[in-house]
Amino acid sequence: MRISTSANAHSLFPMQTVLKPTLRSLDFAPGWELDPVPLNLWASIWSPIVDLRVTHPRDEDGANYMLGIDRGTLAGARYATGYQLFQHPKRKLSSGAGLIAVQRVISGYTAMEFELKTFVHRPGFITITDHLHEFRGSDHRTVGEMILIPRHLLCLPDHSPIGPIMIPIDSLYGETIASEMGHFFEPVSHDRSMDAFDEDSLLHAIGAVIGHHRHPSSERAGWWRARNDLIRKYIDSHLGDQTLLPAQICNLFNLSRATLYRMFEDDGGVRRFIQDRRLYSAIWDLAEGGTQRGRLTRVSEKWGFSSNANFNRAVKAAFGMPPGALLSLSAYVRAARLDDTRGKDPLYDWFSKLGREDSFSQSIKPY
Repeated sequence: MRISTSANAHSLFPMQTVLKPTLRSLDFAPGWELDPVPLNLWASIWSPIVDLRVTHPRDEDGANYMLGIDRGTLAGARYATGYQLFQHPKRKLSSGAGLIAVQRVISGYTAMEFELKTFVHRPGFITITDHLHEFRGSDHRTVGEMILIPRHLLCLPDHSPIGPIMIPIDSLYGETIASEMGHFFEPVSHDRSMDAFDEDSLLHAIGAVIGHHRHPSSERAGWWRARNDLIRKYIDSHLGDQTLLPAQICNLFNLSRATLYRMFEDDGGVRRFIQDRRLYSAIWDLAEGGTQRGRLTRVSEKWGFSSNANFNRAVKAAFGMPPGALLSLSAYVRAARLDDTRGKDPLYDWFSKLGREDSFSQSIKPY
């Protein structure tokens, strides 16, 4: 569905101002056309899988932008956000547990935090994430695309979650997945034999990547991943230590600087990873505990910032505004009620369909 900018849309969402028309390719990516979505509708569309804790719109009219696609067994969206905090909490596991998300960032970036792994998804990579896990994250003027896949299509057992996977787009499987994601969003031909999108090719590539992730190709690859995970957990447990430096990590884990850098190359280096983890941990601390007088200082010290000024600069560089503006009351958006409205977004309708159809009940429970 295209989100209408007519008076009918305003009767459903009277709090919104007049929205801009569809934005075309030059505003986002070549060939893309995305429509404005008021923030309360935006929160509703994504509500089956994430809660939006804080949302700042893409533009001054109070809208983000999106094109939702329902291809029957699969669904997805191309989107453009402002700045937002979101989370997939434990209470949503039942509604999202049957889904694998495949995501590509075109511009901006998305910071993600799973129990098993934390990372920042920047352009040049594709991520595969499992909704059997709780997670939380933030979008930073992100333009991206996402495809949602019921896990039974990948022959994944419901009781065995996979950790987050990040692969370069210029890798063998990355090129295949990126190509099929592009075809996924092309208009569907009346003659399905002429459709450029090949669902089997996409599922095969994703299944192969998941297989390599779950079963390392060598002992060396297994050691590398285990050591990387251990170092990340060590960093997360020592973020408040301002003396946490690469040299300290190298000595503790008996690694050379070159090896440590290679382990964190996709994160922009270990220093960048430490800075990111401090920033996003502190932001979530403020989002959950408030920004009342004196708390900013306590939080910045807790997460290893040398001063309030340094913390403010880091937040402004990442979110385009200081902590007080980012976490203002107006940024906490309440989802619109869509139960009795017609013409819902294709992605929202797809979520609802999965909750109703018996054919999907083996992998996704109704909500």
